[in-house]
Amino acid sequence: MKIFVTSDIHGNKALIHRALKVVREDHLDALIIAGDIVAKGFYQLLKKSSGYEIRSAFSVNGRELIKGTKPDIRKKLDFTGFIEQDGTYLSLPEIQSKQKKNLKEICKLLQPADIPVFMLIGNDDHIPDSDWDKILKEHGIFNLNLTTHNLGQWKITGFQYVPPTPWNTNNELPEEELFKMLRPIEKRVDNNTILVTHCPPRNILDRLYNGLPAGSESIRKLVEKKQPAFHIFGHIHESFGREKLGNTFCCNVACLWIKHILRGYILDLDNRSVKEIEQPLTSMRFG
Repeated sequence: MKIFVTSDIHGNKALIHRALKVVREDHLDALIIAGDIVAKGFYQLLKKSSGYEIRSAFSVNGRELIKGTKPDIRKKLDFTGFIEQDGTYLSLPEIQSKQKKNLKEICKLLQPADIPVFMLIGNDDHIPDSDWDKILKEHGIFNLNLTTHNLGQWKITGFQYVPPTPWNTNNELPEEELFKMLRPIEKRVDNNTILVTHCPPRNILDRLYNGLPAGSESIRKLVEKKQPAFHIFGHIHESFGREKLGNTFCCNVACLWIKHILRGYILDLDNRSVKEIEQPLTSMRFG
């Protein structure tokens, strides 16, 4: 049995299409996305004498994305993980509303996979848990947070919470709270488990651009103690890779959504091995 694991799509539908291509070509049995599913690249489209520009906290990778008519530009930006906003400020309910619409679109794109799909909410996904559960259930997708699912002889269990960040995002908790919330998860984890967390374990593939670690000490303690076969996470885009923690394969599977680079691993459960996937999208068909 083989599974494709990835994370931090951030609403980039081109990455979803490429992930489905990996699933089809390698005849995979399941897909896991470990958080930060929906778009966070909010923008305003500005008319200039030479065409259009966008105002956003995130730079657009590829000038061709803002060429053409206004509807064409909006379509291309939506496809690559950007959501248009009306004014300079978006309230939390407005962000949630736009992200819910985006999540429904992504779930619909995933339906042709015709294999089990598992998702974990990320800290940049501001959708309330109840709405998240409802949307995933409507599309036949399994929510991993604080739940355990069976896949043959294997268990898949997940945990969406992260330590505090400088950006005050969703699902942030201090380490003492993370430790308490992980106790029920700990009982379910063994060496036939795929543990999926959005946050890395401390000092394992968790380094920021400035070299500082941003992982969770509580998650690391869980992995060290219970030694799941695989530990899958994202969150820290700059630390993609794999590393062993005891007998556990730890894989940071975060994509580079802004650069349109699909990243992840194919887990070979029978052989307990992993195969790296890193595929830049050199061309895109805007759906």
